[in-house]
Amino acid sequence: MKTLLNPWFVLGCLVWAAVIIPRKFGHPVPFLINGYIDDAFAVPVIANISLWFMRVLVIKSDYYVLSWQKVTFIVVYVSLVFEVLLPLISKRYTSDWADALLYIIGGFFFYWVMNKPVVSRKQKV
Repeated sequence: MKTLLNPWFVLGCLVWAAVIIPRKFGHPVPFLINGYIDDAFAVPVIANISLWFMRVLVIKSDYYVLSWQKVTFIVVYVSLVFEVLLPLISKRYTSDWADALLYIIGGFFFYWVMNKPVVSRKQKV
């Protein structure tokens, strides 16, 4: 459960909520937040949920971290789905390669900053 309490994960979820909730009620969201900040947090949020899933249901260890290959897969998958596939099948979605760059940056951020084993306070001493 500590994986879902990572402050960066919580911040990413709050950013997504700050974009989605106003949209649902028809309120405009500032361009940089609506267009880019949420994309920067997309991969860290998705990867952190994947990390939690692996720690709790598959590996069952708080020491497990996602390999660079798994993080790369998440980045490529999200980029292909949201920047290639969905724009091809729906006019609602647009392709923006700046978003793909933000997914890559988010992947690096997750891998180097967030993707750490859970260490309890007792173990630090």
